[in-house]
Parts: sequence; structure tokens; C-alpha cells
Amino acid sequence: MKKPAHLGKGTAKEKPAGERLSKEEGKAVSRSVPPQVLLVGILCGVCVACALVLGITDLLTRDRIAANQEAWDLGALVEALPYGERYDKVNYTGSDATVEEVYRAQGVGCAVQVTPAGSFGKELTVMVGVNEDGTVAGVAVVNSGETEGLGDRVREAEFREQFVGKKGLVRVEADGGDIAAISGATITSRAVCAAVNSALAVAAEVG
Repeated sequence: MKKPAHLGKGTAKEKPAGERLSKEEGKAVSRSVPPQVLLVGILCGVCVACALVLGITDLLTRDRIAANQEAWDLGALVEALPYGERYDKVNYTGSDATVEEVYRAQGVGCAVQVTPAGSFGKELTVMVGVNEDGTVAGVAVVNSGETEGLGDRVREAEFREQFVGKKGLVRVEADGGDIAAISGATITSRAVCAAVNSALAVAAEVG
């Protein structure tokens, strides 16, 4: 006797109607999503991933960057005001808005960090050391956004050493003073003079 065809060998079992409907619905949904929406979703996912990576990187490097900055600031302090055993931060309450930080080294003098308003690149920060007798002990450039090869040359020792021992009003030669300006960078040279003058005034205030 022959077996019915639907019971023959290799005949696939009929799947439940619910499962067939589910797959068909899934295909329909997939076909109904515009490519633009898929692209936006992918881009959003990439943005979220990038934000996570940047956030994690910031957490891992924040302390190291702060430590490096602290070491750099201490280096500028020592360069501007040598021989201090310790540098204590002073609470400056004066009216000079260009003054950022003031430090005192007992028995040596004080150091003043200034960002003068008249610099060419508007990003020049200078640390000026002032001796107990009111003369300039040294000048260190903490940060410079000045033009490389021109204004950025205020970092050079030959320029900065001109200020050592100065007191009173400091000016470049073009303004009647005795500071030789950097060639092609008179504006930046004047800004350093302004920073030194601010530091001398602050040193006289804080005593």
C-alpha cells in the first residue's frame, strides 16, 4: 500500500501560522524603514561611542595634565624668583584684572603671574619675580600664543634678562625706555613691559 504523499519521506513539517506571521511582519518592518533613518541611527551610535571614549580619556588624563601644569607653574616660579625655599599663594584683592596669581617666598620676594591685555596674540602669560628691594628678579614666559619667530621670541633669555634689576616704570626704547624690543614684535615686547609694571605695582601693594 502506498503512503499518502504528505506523509512521505523528507516532507517538511508545516510551521505554526504565528511563527510564519512573525517572520513576515519582520520582513515588512525591515522593508518599511527608510535608508535615511538607518543612516541617522548609525551616526547617532558613532557619536555616542566617540563621546564615551572622550569622556573616559578625560578621566584617565585629567590628573596627569593637572600634575604637569603644576610642575610647569613651579618651574616658572623658580625661574622668575630663584632661591625661594617655598612659595605661598597670596590672596590678591587689587584692581588689576590682568593679575592672575601672586606668590610670596619668605625672605626672597614675590612672584606675580600676569596676562597683559596688549599682547598681539592675546594669549601671553608672564611670571615676574620681584625682589624684596622692589627690583625685578626674573621674567619667565608661562604661555605664549604669539607668532612663532616674532612675538614668541620673548621666550629668549637675551630679551628677558634685560628686565633683571629694573624698577619703576619699564618701557621699550621706542617709548623712551631702555628695553630693546624684539625686532618685528614691538607690540608683544610692550605687553611684557606691561606685565612687569603690573608685577612691580602688585609687589609694592602686598609688601
